[in-house]
Amino acid sequence: MNTSELVEYQQKVEAYIKEHKMTDLFENLTRLLVLSKPQDPMSFLIDVLENRRVQRLILVTGVVATTRQEIVVSLANLFNYKVITIEDHFKSHWVNDDQVNEYIHAELKKTEKHFRGVIISGYPNNIKQAYYLQSLGILQERFFYLESDLDFCRQYYEQISQSQEEVTKALTRDRLNKKDLEYIYGSYMDIFNTSKRTKEDIIENIKQIIRLRDRKFPPLRFPRVAIIRPPGLKERATQLAQIFSKRYGLVQLITFDMIQQQIQNKGALGPLIYNQLQKEEEIPNDIMNSIVYTEVLSTEARTKGWVLEGFPKNEAQLKFLEAQNVNLFVVLNEDEDVLINKSKQLKIDPATKIKYEKVPLNNKPLLDRLQNYQIHNEQILKSRITKYQSFVKLIEQKFSERVQVFKLEKDSTENIIRVTDVFLNNPKIYN
Repeated sequence: MNTSELVEYQQKVEAYIKEHKMTDLFENLTRLLVLSKPQDPMSFLIDVLENRRVQRLILVTGVVATTRQEIVVSLANLFNYKVITIEDHFKSHWVNDDQVNEYIHAELKKTEKHFRGVIISGYPNNIKQAYYLQSLGILQERFFYLESDLDFCRQYYEQISQSQEEVTKALTRDRLNKKDLEYIYGSYMDIFNTSKRTKEDIIENIKQIIRLRDRKFPPLRFPRVAIIRPPGLKERATQLAQIFSKRYGLVQLITFDMIQQQIQNKGALGPLIYNQLQKEEEIPNDIMNSIVYTEVLSTEARTKGWVLEGFPKNEAQLKFLEAQNVNLFVVLNEDEDVLINKSKQLKIDPATKIKYEKVPLNNKPLLDRLQNYQIHNEQILKSRITKYQSFVKLIEQKFSERVQVFKLEKDSTENIIRVTDVFLNNPKIYN
């Protein structure tokens, strides 16, 4: 088989796999093989696939047991699935991972081939449990992580703990466990915040996902995504850039980080950029364009695709970026009064002129310096917002099919990700 025939063959294989929506299945099977290293790989894969046909496995963990259990029971009743609950067997809040793993393994053996599906509540809860489940060759169909706001979790742990030290340890453990689970499950993990959404809403959302077998697939190609945000409000956009980077394997390009890097490098552009920031003025377009151009042309960005946050900010920058063939513009917008209110709540570091939406509690020197961002002329603020919203309309007009506009406050991260999944698998945006 010569080179051209090999390329054609590979393209046909990839097209077939995508057509039949098997990409995630092959990735999962490969991962299970690497983790398990079975002596007989063929028999191992046959067992995995046979179990998959017989029974669906849904994992639900996170949040306090009572809230989670209400959601799990409702889902089990809807689908007539078996429920395995960690809390039903282990009454203590602090249990040994090996005991939990043995219990789950035994319960799954009991339910094997006797139910259409199984929902495990409260498992896996950490990296050791997740690796154990994968080592068994058990392939979950969905993994739902339910989280709550920090205050709610703290109140819960204060009720069951003996000291404030135990509360702090529990909160830290939960944060690290969630980070580990995100690393292991990646795009197979759906996160819902029970403090911000009603149980009924979450149940309905999960129900639709299970019914539609709403699988997540890698993008068709290596996409180029730009996230546009209102001036000064970078937190949500940065969060989305981090999620997209991890979910789709894209190079993450954050304009704030790129600007700070130029200042720290003490190159020719550093002093000029620093002076502009001190005067709270926009960095000249030619400088921003050159910084972005260097990043998007890097070998890694061209190979993997990229997600660019906070750029472009005006028509001149948009014209420059147009030449880079952006596949999707994710635009964050809101009503004028909402944007004005959020801008008024900003904090500013007088030493660097950097604005913050959330106070960084882990940085005491910075925390001591932060002040309320003083807006001396509200009309100027309104003018900036009006200008931004006009810019959003311009983007929609120029790139209509490649633009998705979301509400900064009202649209959930889950919804933005779901819409983005669909867009990045639409061949039209790559033309």
